[in-house]
Parts: sequence; C-alpha cells; structure tokens
Amino acid sequence: MNIKTPAALTATALFLSALFLSSCALTKPFYLGADIVPRTAAPQLTEELRQKENVNGDFPAAVYIKTRTQTFNSYHYYILREGKIWYKSIDPSKEPQDWTLFAKTGIPHNAWRAGFSKTSAVAEIAADADELVALSYEGGFYRYCIDPSIARKNAVWHDRQGWPQAEQLFLDARTAKNLSWALGKRNKHVLYYEDPFGNQHHNGTMEIATTYMLLEDGQEICYADTGLPADFSRNFLGPERGAFKAVSLSASASTMFVINAQGKMYTRLADFDAAGCDPMFFKYTYIPYKSELPGTDYFSNLTEWALPAEDWRGQPAIQLAGKAAITRCITILQNGQGNAARELRVAGLNESGETGFWSKGIFDSAWHFVRTELYFDADSILQSANPADKNSSRERGVTLDAPYSGFRWQGGTKEADAAYAIPNFNMLEGDCELRITRRGETCVLKLHPVEMWTYLKREYLPGRTGSPKLFWATLEIPHGAFDGLSESFIAWLTENYAQHDRALFAYTLAASTRYLLLRNNADENAVVFLTDGTLSDDLAEFSPVWYVENFLEAARYYSPELVAGKDDAPTIEELRQKIALNKMFHAELKRQNRQSNWAQLTAFEFNASYIPAHYIALITPLRFIDVPKIRTITGFGDKVVLANSAYISAVSAARIWVNEKIIALLETRIRCYEDLLKTALRAQKNNAEPQPLPAWYAENISAYWDIAGLPRAIHGEFFSPSPFGKPVSAVLRFAHNEAAPDIFGWELSAGGVAAPHAQGGLVLFIDAQKSAAAIYARKGLPPAKKTLVLDCV
Repeated sequence: MNIKTPAALTATALFLSALFLSSCALTKPFYLGADIVPRTAAPQLTEELRQKENVNGDFPAAVYIKTRTQTFNSYHYYILREGKIWYKSIDPSKEPQDWTLFAKTGIPHNAWRAGFSKTSAVAEIAADADELVALSYEGGFYRYCIDPSIARKNAVWHDRQGWPQAEQLFLDARTAKNLSWALGKRNKHVLYYEDPFGNQHHNGTMEIATTYMLLEDGQEICYADTGLPADFSRNFLGPERGAFKAVSLSASASTMFVINAQGKMYTRLADFDAAGCDPMFFKYTYIPYKSELPGTDYFSNLTEWALPAEDWRGQPAIQLAGKAAITRCITILQNGQGNAARELRVAGLNESGETGFWSKGIFDSAWHFVRTELYFDADSILQSANPADKNSSRERGVTLDAPYSGFRWQGGTKEADAAYAIPNFNMLEGDCELRITRRGETCVLKLHPVEMWTYLKREYLPGRTGSPKLFWATLEIPHGAFDGLSESFIAWLTENYAQHDRALFAYTLAASTRYLLLRNNADENAVVFLTDGTLSDDLAEFSPVWYVENFLEAARYYSPELVAGKDDAPTIEELRQKIALNKMFHAELKRQNRQSNWAQLTAFEFNASYIPAHYIALITPLRFIDVPKIRTITGFGDKVVLANSAYISAVSAARIWVNEKIIALLETRIRCYEDLLKTALRAQKNNAEPQPLPAWYAENISAYWDIAGLPRAIHGEFFSPSPFGKPVSAVLRFAHNEAAPDIFGWELSAGGVAAPHAQGGLVLFIDAQKSAAAIYARKGLPPAKKTLVLDCV
C-alpha cells in the first residue's frame, strides 16, 4: 500500500492531510492476539541447501536466475557468501565492476538509527527495482533502497517497515518453512499499472513494495507490504482457487510467477492497492469505462482503478525435446514500463543438454532458450523430454472454498420466505456466488469481497483462528441472472438488490470459518447471517464475542509441554520445567492483555484524530479537492476507521476475558506444581516415592465443579425486579464452549429454557472468579464439611 501526494499542495490541504495521518504518531507497537516481542523463527535452510542455491555459479560474471542467495535489481547483482552480501554493477560503465562487500560490511547496519536491530549474518536475499532485502539468521528482514524517496532515507539500511507503526518484519512459525519468497516493487522504474479495463494509472510519487511468501503447502501465498502493519497476515488466493500446488515463486513489480511440479506456470499482478483493498487512497469501480489519460501522466493515478482485480494468467508450456529439461529455478524481472514489461525465465537444459534458461515476455506465446553457464542438481529438475521423468506427484490440493447458508435479518426479525447461501466463500480472497432462494426459485448473484485495511498488527490468521476477517463487499447482478424467474421474484430482487448492483463496497463482511455477517452499509440493521452448519443460523442466538476465539491460547493451555504427570507421578526435573514454562505462558498472556488494552486506547486516539478531520472535509470546500486525495480519503475513511474501532473493541474485550480465565487456571496449576515440587524434594530426601497430582487438582473448571460437589445445572424460577414481574422458568447451567472447553463459568437462562438464546429470553453469564483457586485451596473438602463461597460477577 502506498500513500501518494503530489508536490504542489495548498497550506490547508497540507494541514488536513497531516491531521488525517497524525494519529500514526499516537500509536505504539501493539498486537492483537500476540505478545509484545514478535514470535520470530529462523530461516529453515541448512548451509548445504544454501550452497545449492548458487545456481549462477561462484562469484559469477552475472546473475541470471534469482535464488535465495543470488539476486539482482535494476542496478546491481547480489550474492551471499558466508553470511555477507557482495555486489557488482550491472552497468559495466559504473562501479563496482568487481564483486565488493555491499555497504562496506556486507551486513545490515545503521549507526545513525537509534535502537537499530543488529545482526551478525544474512541468511537469504531478494531484490527488485531499486531495492535489496536481507533476511537475517535471526529471521528479521532489512531493506536498502537506492533511489531517493519522500517516504524514507535512501542508501541506508532500514530494520523497520509498516504503517501506521514502523516495526521490524519477522518470519514466524508459519512462514519460516516457506518454499520460496520474493520482493516485488512498483515505483518509477515500471511507472504505471494497467487495470483489467485497459486503463493506465501512474504509480505516483511513492512506491509499493510487497514481500511475497509461498508457504510450505505450496498453495498459500501470504504477503507483507511496507505501507501496512509489519506482518504476514494477508493472503492472495493461488491459481485454480488455491488448489494449485506451486513449488517455487518469483516476483517483480507486483507480479507473481509460480510453477508446479509438472511445469505448469501462472502469473498474476496483485498487491494491496491493485486488489482493491485501499479505498482511502484510491478510487475503484466495477463498472467498465475508458480513460483517455496515459500512464505516463501523473493524474492518471487519480482515475478509478478497475475491479475485480486481475486473476491468474496461465502461461504456455515449455516444449521439451531431446535432452531438454526445466527446473524449479524461476525468475520474473521488470524491464520497462507498464504491465507488459516483464520477462519470465525458467532455468533448465536445451535439447542438446546445455545449461541456460528458457525466456519469454509475459504476454508472449513462445519460449526461447538462452545459453549460459548455470549450476543445478538433478533434484531441481521438474520435467524433461523423457516421458519416464514426468512428475505427477502432488498435482492439486484442497481449496479453502467453503459453503455457508442462512437468512437475512432486519433488526431482530428474520426475513420471510427467503434463504441465502454462499457455496464457495474463500477466506483468503476471491469472488463467490450468493444464492437467494425464495418460494422454490433460486437466483445466483455474485459477491466481490476485498480485504479491508486495518491498522492492527495481526500475529494470528484473521478469520481462521477465531477473530473475524473484515472485508468490503460489492454485489453484482450478472447478465442473465433473472432469466427464467417469475415476475414476482424479479420484482422482489429488484426492490431489494438492483440498486446495489456493482455499487462500490455497498456492504461490509465479517468472516470466520464458522460464520459470515454481511451488512448493508446503507441500512446497518439489515444483516445476512450465514453459518457453516456448526452454529445455529438464528441471529438472535449468535454472540459475536463468544466466537471471537482466542482458542490457540486455550489449546496451548492443554498442551503436553505445559501439563505434568499425565500418566505417572511427575519427577522433580519435570516439575521444575513445567513450572518455568507455565510461568512464561502466564507472563505472555499478561502481556497480551496489556497490549489489547493499549489497542483499545489506540483505536480511541485514532478515531479522535481522524473523525473530526473527516467531517471538517465533508462540510467544507475541501471535499472537492483530490490533489492531494482529500475527497478519496473522506469517501471511505470513516467506515474504515469505525469498522476497525468496533473490531478492536469486540476482539480485545473478548480476548482479555478469555485470557483472564486461562490465567486463573494457570495460577492454580503453578501453585499445585510448586506444592508438589516441595513434596517431591522432601520425598527425595527421605528416599520416598514421588507423589502423583492431588485429587483436588484439576485442569479445567468443569472438573473443579465435580471436585467441589457443584451441580452442572440448577432448574428453578427467575423473578423479575419489577413489582409486576411474574416468575419464569430458568436454569443455571455450566457454560461450555467446544473450541475452548471448560474454562468458563455459569450461564443463567430465563424465559426460554429449551432454547436459552431464543429471542425474548434472558441470558446472563455468571463469571465465578478465581473459582479454581478457591476449590483447590479446600484440598478436597466436600461442601458438607466446609461451606464453599465463590465470588461471582
């Protein structure tokens, strides 16, 4: 994502733009569902495998194929040797003409940057346009830009990236085992972008730099962007709705190039801006039009960008004969201006068995072979002309397309006669069908979701680990969608949906693996609520907070690494280890809660800065200014900020609450293990046998209920505080959530015992605070011998 501002600005516009963006200065690093220190992971390649990446040779004359250890941009070739970067000029008339340590030391450093994150060695590199990226042995990314830019200082190493808060980008457990990664950068070198309608758009005065990561399964591509929070929580859908299993990825100028084990290839131009995710800084449209402005004209940056974004483009197969072969070593490079200025390269052998690379322009139909010295082993070869060498393994995987069904609700009332279904929603991205069935007839519409910008740094996978993923959504009525339908159904569809046909982002969508909430932005009470079938499709029974699931933490609480004495009495060494690990987890959850509280405060400050400026722009002549992009920013900015604020509020509150439940159980576990350690040390001194976990200790609230002799449910009557209220049947039962089992408390339901969440009934959650500690402290005494008092809220 980039923020583009032309050189000539009025004083008023400068002030307003600064006010829009000033909330950046209010923010501090925070994570939602992660600890303060990023969960880093080192690159997974061994030194032996890194040596195999030296496809171009040892200190080669030129680098033709980009790998993890050898790469190039518009200015230089780069190689890695013993953890240090060497470079030489591509232009033989410029220095250095011989291989030289890059930036004198070959290692990222910046003595002028306070708190610069130092590293002793570089593990992998990537480059494009004017930029070089280094990945350290510690798993941190560093960037070096050659060209001057108003966004950052050039010709120095940077250890931080992202907006609104610059932080270091790290590998984590999910990305460390990647199959390949690459940098793709759009700036003045490629100059403009051509959208799917054929309109050209100048890249502006800044740039967009995207780090693409092909994950271990070969299907998922995640990415980081210098204009977004510094994480890999965003994704692009791979070819064939994500079923394609790539073995390698390359990128240049926002264009990805992938190949699978059978040698099938695809390309796609996609970044955060081109995908339609950035309406605060770009205008978009789903309605075709023709612009007269060429991409060389700066003001073409201000015209509407076409959506939906470009899809994957299948590339022609390389025809192999004789001794010819292709490898997994692929490269895409930018070589001019516009989308067509890309060259594709696939390292391999020609029909005579000579090394080199197959090459073609991205839109050309035929490949040709370029002979040069390359060095790759048999393991790198994917396909050859020999039929016996055809690789058919792992051809396709399972996509994340999933079905959802449900109804539309107006306020708390379900729409009569109509049912809704999305048979192919994909959490990563991509269009899907919206099927509406009414009185036996079905109409198939199309829904275009694009991910909504958020200023949250997200350690977890939004939408797939409980917390919802936020999308803009645009409804399209395809040509012929009403064919064959009755007049009454067509009239009903026209009344309810025709006005939204291709209306940009008329809907917002909150998506989880278990539910979808599609909301009409013009009528916030109108909600289409769909589920995967594991939840009730009754909106009145749905509690968003209940399904904001911080259940990775719950699963970790129950993990073997933290639990002692599963089968036998724990040893002294085991107890010491488990106590230390549980204390670390306890401290981590405490940090998470501090960060969640800070996230809520940050959201308030962000709103306090942006919203007043937003309305100042709307009620003054500034709303007509779009150089800088005042009108564009105010078009969707308030919806983005308020949606983020609501998301933070709901998710932070829910996660704080769940974490507190886990923290209370952890404190009791630590106390028990410490008691048992003291007993074990005494037993060792007396040559006695170690003791098992005591009978009054449990791992969850449900088991503590049994230890204390508490019932799982109590039936009775609920009396309203109103003097005229009549008693209604009620039940007090143990609250259970299948994804985070047995860590909560009681639920009081009145007025609908059979279906306690039914509309019109009363549901209260009763939090029995510190109940685990209170029951453990009784050491197994039943209520008959000692009264049990629990503090509840």
